[in-house]
Amino acid sequence: MSELSEIEEPDSPCGWPLMAAVRPAIETRRLILRPPVDEDAETIARLANSAAVARGLVGIPHPYRIEHARVWLAEPVDPRGQRHLVCRKGFDAAPTPIGVLTLDMHGRVGPGWIGCWLGERHWGQGFATEACHAAIDYAFVHQRHERLLFACRVTNPAGRRVIEKCGFQMVAQELASVVGSGAAVAIDRFRIDRSTWESIRAWEPLRVHDHEAEKAEWGERRGEFQAPVERI
Repeated sequence: MSELSEIEEPDSPCGWPLMAAVRPAIETRRLILRPPVDEDAETIARLANSAAVARGLVGIPHPYRIEHARVWLAEPVDPRGQRHLVCRKGFDAAPTPIGVLTLDMHGRVGPGWIGCWLGERHWGQGFATEACHAAIDYAFVHQRHERLLFACRVTNPAGRRVIEKCGFQMVAQELASVVGSGAAVAIDRFRIDRSTWESIRAWEPLRVHDHEAEKAEWGERRGEFQAPVERI
């Protein structure tokens, strides 16, 4: 293996280039949640371009094209928010993207909205619950949120089960407009506050891989690189 040149940098243990983004990557037992980059547009479009995926959501049009992914990737992320490409760890390969998770602030001072979807072939394996646990932990511990919200179509029982496993409680039912078609659909709105999260949290700790810390740790002994992590 050739040595790195002065302008090259190593890949992180999370399977993405260290210079890809300044936001940290989050690691759980089976997943890596990392910042998506422009090169992920095709993969995101492939995962999202499913009628079954769209039927459970209000924020994704169908068909979902690569242009939709590029527009989404170009949108700024609020410092209080999150934007992750959810990746399944591989035994002998780089993590495989399986979906997206976000914490959207919608330009407001109030609570952020958790959102998560996975490609259809990755349903039913507990990945959405595991990813949401990680994002919720990060929101309360590192971003100091006091309350989080979630909205789910009433025709999406799987999404409801996921968020209830995370401790969210339903607080209202209302109508929302589906992106693309403009159709009005019924949604259930859920909420969790910090005190509830603290009282029920029993899932495994996650690890946060900080981009700047990884760069600092990449010293002269490059062949022995290990990413500093923080368990929460």
